Amino acid sequence: MKASRLSLWNAVPLFGQLRHCSLRSLRGDVVAGFAVAVTLVPQGLGYGQLAGLPPVAGLYTAVGAMVVFALVTSTRVIAVGPSSTLAIMTFTAVSSRADGDAGRATALAACLALMTGALLLLPGRLRGLTSLLSAPVLLGYLAGTAVQVMASQVGKLVGVKTDSDHPMVKVWEVLTHLDQVQWVTAAVGVATLLALVLLKPVFHAVPVLRAVPVTPVVCVVAVAVSAAADLAGHGVAMTGRIAGGLPAPGWPGVSAADVWALLPAAAGMAMIASIEGTAALRRTALPSAPRISLVRESVAMGAASAGAGALGGFASMPGTQRTLSARGAGAHSQLFQLVCAGFVVVGILTTGPVIGLLPVTVLAAVVMVSASHLFDFAGFERLWHGWRRESVLAIVTMASVVALGVLNGLLVAVVLALMQLLRRVAWPHDAVLVVPDDGRPPHEVAPDEAVGTDVLIYRVDAPLFFANAGRISQRVLTLAAARSPYPRYVVLDAEAVFYLDATAAETLAQLATDLRARDCQLVVARPREQVLTTLRESPYQDGATRQLPVFPSVREAYDALRQR
Repeated sequence: MKASRLSLWNAVPLFGQLRHCSLRSLRGDVVAGFAVAVTLVPQGLGYGQLAGLPPVAGLYTAVGAMVVFALVTSTRVIAVGPSSTLAIMTFTAVSSRADGDAGRATALAACLALMTGALLLLPGRLRGLTSLLSAPVLLGYLAGTAVQVMASQVGKLVGVKTDSDHPMVKVWEVLTHLDQVQWVTAAVGVATLLALVLLKPVFHAVPVLRAVPVTPVVCVVAVAVSAAADLAGHGVAMTGRIAGGLPAPGWPGVSAADVWALLPAAAGMAMIASIEGTAALRRTALPSAPRISLVRESVAMGAASAGAGALGGFASMPGTQRTLSARGAGAHSQLFQLVCAGFVVVGILTTGPVIGLLPVTVLAAVVMVSASHLFDFAGFERLWHGWRRESVLAIVTMASVVALGVLNGLLVAVVLALMQLLRRVAWPHDAVLVVPDDGRPPHEVAPDEAVGTDVLIYRVDAPLFFANAGRISQRVLTLAAARSPYPRYVVLDAEAVFYLDATAAETLAQLATDLRARDCQLVVARPREQVLTTLRESPYQDGATRQLPVFPSVREAYDALRQR
């Protein structure tokens, strides 16, 4: 019986979280669920239209993702739901195939969410994907995505109809059709934008308002103004009434060709969900919390996206801000997400007429403000002052996303990250070392400072393989040729060389042969066991590396060679 309970708690950790809950913790979960819901509803509606779907699709995403994630995750307070990043990626992936058909767009988005979830369910995927993009590349990617999201909403903000699927082209269409701006729509949108930006510090400064979220307050006021001033009668587009309640879970009606065409987008969305999801898990983890299993959370994130897709939504992922809001409101367990989903369902079933009065331009402003949080100005500043080359890489990535779109920009980001990795290993750090006579440890010097000895000590800080072996060999020969007289020994400090491929083994054998022709011997210091084994078994150049002298330290090698 005890074993069965443990098995159940492992399968559904929420049961274990509720085992010792108190009335106070239950109250905290209910309050947190309501607090998250009131902010999530306008954001979800905005993200739904950002994805090119009916706005209510964002709420379906929230309900499906939250319920499933709450039952699968082992974390207590991590919150999932729709995001601007995955919403615009969804729009980019499905808009051209849907060809203006809202029903087909919904089916394609749901299929994309299910495929993204399936990819996240693959064992070990989360751990592999989180290291694929470097921090500067990810910084640039998210900044570019922020620009794309905000650009996509400009037309809706001012009431200009745009035809392009590319957000930056949408901005150009607005700028070239300013005569079509609906000034009432623009006034409402700009006023909402200013209110969302300016009221937040005001609310934060007033103690009684500090816990009140700005977004739902602004949206409620917008609905009241819309009803009182008959904004729809003045040409302001409305969200439209929600009808029909929750859809029945099911598989979207798409073809095999659609699935194949959506696969690259699903892979990209799984990558972003993995990276951002892991970042949210680590940023919001408490020091006293149990160690998080990334494999388990990958499964939970995949299941959440699948749950969203089953309800006709789009892919979801954990969010840092939403999680911090839930914790600040008193959440103690994943029960808060079930409560939040319940409030969202109640909203879908009962507030349809109210939501119908919400202007689309208000949702555009909500999305733009939410997307602005993706742009980390402080991160760019830190990179610029500390790692200038890395900051250029981030800027190039951002420009690629802005110019090419979020999916093609992601491909560029991956290529840039791989090129950055290849550059690091193909042109690794190396140094000439000297061994002081006073007993101090060997240290790096400029090559022309170590000319008073017939022992050249060379260090390379990278594995040796086909991309750098030839360059390193030529570097050693160049350093040796610059000495006068030519050194009798070249000591390769191999402490940082943890791998040697066939190309490198052949290159080192050729290097030993070339040095021997100049009456110079190659010596190895501090080799790792695997590297030494490779050298001893290498057949190249008649086994030129099999009998190389080996020393446990650079100093021992230097002292021994000086006595010969």
